[in-house]
Amino acid sequence: MSAHRAARALLRVRAWVIAAYALSAAAACAALIGLARVRGWDGVGAGAVGAAAVVCVLWALPAIRLHRGALAPPKTVQLAGESAPELELLVRQLALQLQVPTPAGIELSPDCDAWLDPRPGGPVLVIGAPFLWWLRVSELRGLLAPLVAGMAAAGDERIVRARAFANRSIGALHGRPGRTPHVFPSLRRRLAGYFEARAEVLERVVAWEAVAASRMIEPAARAYAHEQINMAAAGWDRVLTRLAQPAWESGYCPVGLNVALVGALTSLGRRDRMAGSLATRLSERPACDLLEEPGDVDARASRMAAELFEGRRIERTVTWERYVTAVTEPELVRRAESVPDEHPVAKRIRTLISEAGVPGARQGGVSDGGTRSAVIPAPRVGEADGVPSGDVMEPDIDDFAAYLAVRLVEARLAAWGLDWLDGPVLRDRAGDPVPIHDMAASVADVGDVSRLSDWLARNLP
Repeated sequence: MSAHRAARALLRVRAWVIAAYALSAAAACAALIGLARVRGWDGVGAGAVGAAAVVCVLWALPAIRLHRGALAPPKTVQLAGESAPELELLVRQLALQLQVPTPAGIELSPDCDAWLDPRPGGPVLVIGAPFLWWLRVSELRGLLAPLVAGMAAAGDERIVRARAFANRSIGALHGRPGRTPHVFPSLRRRLAGYFEARAEVLERVVAWEAVAASRMIEPAARAYAHEQINMAAAGWDRVLTRLAQPAWESGYCPVGLNVALVGALTSLGRRDRMAGSLATRLSERPACDLLEEPGDVDARASRMAAELFEGRRIERTVTWERYVTAVTEPELVRRAESVPDEHPVAKRIRTLISEAGVPGARQGGVSDGGTRSAVIPAPRVGEADGVPSGDVMEPDIDDFAAYLAVRLVEARLAAWGLDWLDGPVLRDRAGDPVPIHDMAASVADVGDVSRLSDWLARNLP
């Protein structure tokens, strides 16, 4: 099937809908006038004409809703001509090579995707911002070539009308975002699914024809770009989950998510022993160099990511230098303060840390009776040193881990750092991650302080 055949199929459905709708409106008006004559009313009187007009208006309302029922515009970052002249030049050169019209504009999406978005002034090329920061220039050319080739279909009047009809039908049948239609909901869902399937067939055929037309542009780089796209999507999900989401929940918006993506993927490549090929690849020019102010664009795309994924605009921004103090430490301090200082586990942690640097002190731990031992029985829930304390909420492992982390940082035995893949991480003096949860769990669950005492012995100043 060609794109024209798929578009014709949609336009035939459009013609049937228009014809059925017009016939139903005419039948309603005719029935109304016939009823008026049977009742003895004047068929051309003001009342009959007014009633017919009301019927026509009622029939026109769904048609108006269909016309206005276009899908919501995507959340994108607009690029003015002076902010990305090299990127615009690259797109114009691709359009010239492919002999297609140039897109009406270029915008960035805070997601791992790229597409041509229909607008009144012409299709706009939308590029996922993560792609700009991770792909090299040649890879970006290979990625964008099929999209720019799709401008041929975007300029075809028949395909444009078919796309508009499908989008408006889907939008009208689904109703407003966040609201479930109350009139024939199951029928509307089935009809929306039908139009979505038809539109998907059209877009698939258009994409296949665009890929065929752009096959000779950057074939090697395009093949490699598809591998990197999958890698970028995985890294982007990790950055959003480990770094962005905690900040959004705290009321902050990190302004360098795309820089974090590069750091995360670079770290992942080194962990997977790909450092050699990774170094060669990173020596090539990144696609974000095509922007005049990459830092400003990254900040705007990061704010838009909060709107897209969190569903709200967050005004307070935070840099990566301030991330730990603004986002991580307040939550840790809050959790640490939920642990009473007189709690047996808290006492043992403080005693071990305070005696860590005392000459002659054994690193086995301190029991409540002053006897030093490697393993101390853990208190039961609801007991401060074996004494029942009533209905007291027992702190969980995360609370004890936060308490231990805060105490280690206060003692300058560890410090917080930022890992692009894992988020905030506590590191010792050698820069290695501190197994904070394992040590806290050992102390809290079975009273085993050996892991913590051994770590303290290895990390004394």
